[in-house]
Amino acid sequence: MKLTILSLLSGALLIGLAASGRELIVSSTIDFLDCAFFCHDGSKGYYPLEEYEKHIRSMAEGGIKKIYLRVNICGLTHYPTSVSREYGHENAYHWSYHKQAQWLIETYHHYNPCIETIRLGHKYGMEVWGWESLYDDAGLKYSITGVRKEDMETFSNLDGWALLDPWYVNNMDAFAAHISNIEEAKKDVEAINQEARKRPIGKIVYVNAENWGNLAPSHATQANLHLYVSNDNRRFRRYEKPFTFTTTTNPAKRNEFILSDLEISEPYVKLLCDDNQYTEDEDITLVLSQREGQARIYDVDGKEVPSCWTFCTGNPEDSPLNFDNGMPAGWDCMGRHVGFVVGTAVCDLNYRYGVAEFTVPKAMEHKVARFEEVAAYPFDGFMFNTRCHSPIGNGREYGYNPEVLAAFKNRCGREFSGSDEDIATVFQIRAESIAEFFRRCKALSGNRPIFFSGPMPLEMQDDPCYNDTFGPMPWPYTKMIREGSLDGVMMIGRNFRNGTDFSSYFTDAITGGRPVKLGIFRELGDDCPKDYDLQQELKAFRKAGNIDEIELYESLRFHLNPEIRDVIRDTAPDGTKIQWKPM
Repeated sequence: MKLTILSLLSGALLIGLAASGRELIVSSTIDFLDCAFFCHDGSKGYYPLEEYEKHIRSMAEGGIKKIYLRVNICGLTHYPTSVSREYGHENAYHWSYHKQAQWLIETYHHYNPCIETIRLGHKYGMEVWGWESLYDDAGLKYSITGVRKEDMETFSNLDGWALLDPWYVNNMDAFAAHISNIEEAKKDVEAINQEARKRPIGKIVYVNAENWGNLAPSHATQANLHLYVSNDNRRFRRYEKPFTFTTTTNPAKRNEFILSDLEISEPYVKLLCDDNQYTEDEDITLVLSQREGQARIYDVDGKEVPSCWTFCTGNPEDSPLNFDNGMPAGWDCMGRHVGFVVGTAVCDLNYRYGVAEFTVPKAMEHKVARFEEVAAYPFDGFMFNTRCHSPIGNGREYGYNPEVLAAFKNRCGREFSGSDEDIATVFQIRAESIAEFFRRCKALSGNRPIFFSGPMPLEMQDDPCYNDTFGPMPWPYTKMIREGSLDGVMMIGRNFRNGTDFSSYFTDAITGGRPVKLGIFRELGDDCPKDYDLQQELKAFRKAGNIDEIELYESLRFHLNPEIRDVIRDTAPDGTKIQWKPM
């Protein structure tokens, strides 16, 4: 199925690019996996097409003018593919949601979500766009705990990466490479650890991840929080001495707790919360997203010492802390433990799983081939989203593949030194490859519009909402817009949450006078700010007239919050506030 399907397209496809005045539209993204998991009662063993049609009709009736279909589940697809792997094939699926995953897999036997979403969206007068990931080709990594016997072979083959695009199994060097050959050589691990371990640990301060500030108060209490300690990261024992536990919400509205009056001499420490079994009624409250810097430890003299944090699962007495685990994840659920080593750990993080490096030729070809399969469907346009399940460590540390460093040497006439100036050049080279990827995708699009869920530009890196997940990436807006490969920017925020309006950035100096559609991304998930007022925001943007679109992520909200329709249609009474229900 190649671009011959484009004959089905009509002239109406370019409505979104009309040069007339700005009329604010509201769009919504369909995460089809969530629909198949949560939008029906499961009585038929799959997501019935008639239920899906109701869902799409409810959006149209609610004032939605455009829908984005998320065509992927990280590295897997919702459609037959010869490039990647369809969800469910060869036991690649969410092993922790076995029942729901089987519903989705069975759904594919009844209809193709791409074909039916386009048909139904057009039936109800909406544009239908394909929503593809710029990155995110690995996704969720499982520990061995809880994996069914039937899935163990797949677990071993994929090293726990249940949603990994299988092409990367033999092409891991297509992911962004770690700077370890430069930075790790500078780190004297033994000296750091000797200094950090001179005195016992007296206090632990755990602060919830920055982009999870709206979670419910911690499940942890003095009674249900336990510590385990180890000298060798193999055998752990329960820490039996008394300690003081306090919990609070800090000024940034982030959950925080403090364990004090400790006297821990062992270098490996685990924290376990008894109340850590995820249920539909009780969500995650604690999230760890950084190995260093998010949580802090102090010795008995009150001196802060370095620590490196991670997750693990299994029997707390004999399950080692694995510092190569991906981040982030909630730890007071699904039997997880969180722990740290006093000092630092050498991590075998050679690549950033899920983040393709477009400067590597085979990575470019594979990502273009994936887009070509999506472009074969008669979508009205395409969105490349930067949301990613792999925000591990510091984005500045990734992207130093041999091909990138060879390009650096060719440009600068010398070897890469690791200086700030050289790092900036490396990221410029990487950004140029991203622009080339967009150019190639535009050539395959049949001149249909391409949008990008764009973080703030590098020039705004001092803004508190700047997303540094991918390091100092100078997103090549000017090049992509002026070359005609980018038709719109959906402004997305820090750590892929609610975006900040930086529409003033797109002056003629940036765009070269070319028209570009501007929108803003709104995350309506479980961590949506409790005081978020969609009605007031719609009124403000309609009055300001500076953006063209608000993208609501995701359409499941229409299933959970039907009152959202009156607000979008501007038929709700003034002062109406939506009570965002958890998924």
